Amino acid sequence: MNLIFNHIQILIIFSITVFSALLAGLFALFSAKLSFWIAKNFWARSICFVSRCQIVAEGLNELKNLNESAIFCSNHLSSFDIIAMYMSLDRPIFFIAKKEIKQIPFLGWYMSVAGMIFLDRSNHENAMRSMRNAGNEIKKGKNIISFPEGTRSKTNQMGQFKRGSFIIAKEGKIPIVPVAIKGSNQINPSGTLTIRKGIIKTKIGKPIYHKDEETTESFANRTRKEVELMVNSL
Repeated sequence: MNLIFNHIQILIIFSITVFSALLAGLFALFSAKLSFWIAKNFWARSICFVSRCQIVAEGLNELKNLNESAIFCSNHLSSFDIIAMYMSLDRPIFFIAKKEIKQIPFLGWYMSVAGMIFLDRSNHENAMRSMRNAGNEIKKGKNIISFPEGTRSKTNQMGQFKRGSFIIAKEGKIPIVPVAIKGSNQINPSGTLTIRKGIIKTKIGKPIYHKDEETTESFANRTRKEVELMVNSL
């Protein structure tokens, strides 16, 4: 019975995602804010309702004095991390995603039209070009979401943060906002289509800026430690 219910959930979630991608993609042609509103208030909320998932967010007040666009760097446990980000933030957000997602019907079209950043991980030079393009977009006002581990954790242990986001932050003097996510892997375990009822907790930290004396690696490690502390505090 549980298996049948889970299959029904997956079917409904797929249908909601297709419809939302088409709707948000259409509105993205005219307004990034309206497209984000649809993604947040229709798509993400509907997915939470169907999956019986509750998002508990804290720390949004840390962004009250942030009057510039930023790179939001988070740990990565599940595909539901994207839902958690939409539900936790109050401003339009754009994701850095691997280029293969661009080929997914409906979703890839929406992400392309909405202005998401696609990364070619198979080629370092192309990847860095994409990251620098992301830096230019941030300077124009886009808030970028980055999962610097590069992939979802399968062990619940946070991996090393790759340097790309931090090179761009360093070069462009762009703030990094650390974000902690906890519990998303219980809703949707990595590598499965299982959906479980539960709570995802998120926490937004204070913006972090690159220090003149530190390397890109130490900047990335400092951010990782901050995210790790925040995860442990949830």
